[in-house]
Amino acid sequence: MADLPDRRGVLYPDRLPTFHREDAPSELRDRIRWFWIPRWRLAPGETSRQELLPFPASNLVVDPGGVSLSGPTTGVSHRDLSGSGWAVGALLRPAGLASLAAEPRRLRDAETPL
Repeated sequence: MADLPDRRGVLYPDRLPTFHREDAPSELRDRIRWFWIPRWRLAPGETSRQELLPFPASNLVVDPGGVSLSGPTTGVSHRDLSGSGWAVGALLRPAGLASLAAEPRRLRDAETPL
């Protein structure tokens, strides 16, 4: 179950096997709002759809598949989780995105590997 006293941005926290947020260290708070860490282990054949609300921020995400940068979204989307997995994401402030992307506006509704 999600370990979230602050459930902003999470539509169905009870669908997440574990989900944790960690404050950014003080020296990074001008670039990162917080870190988010989901982990899941689902039974074979089971899928958990995670609905994602549009949010005017970007995320730097590390998962077993690599590192990616996800831009702000303008519509509802979803991710289907299956099997087992994890990710570590950083919810970026505008200064954080500008330090990672030469043209931040190109990331609207997009995700790119780093």
